[in-house]
Amino acid sequence: MALSANEYRTAQRLGNDYWLYVVFDCASTPTLQLIRNPSRLGWEPVVRVEQYHVTAKAILEATRE
Repeated sequence: MALSANEYRTAQRLGNDYWLYVVFDCASTPTLQLIRNPSRLGWEPVVRVEQYHVTAKAILEATRE
């Protein structure tokens, strides 16, 4: 399960006024779980690739191929 950075910050800011609704087993017998103040659950940040970097040398070498 994941929250966006904005969702997580909002959950932290609102505390007990923020609820997370999670549905399990959607394809068979759905069950709904309600979690008050989900920011307390120990979420870990996920790092995603935002950009790729290459050196000028690599570009110059590629032009010689």
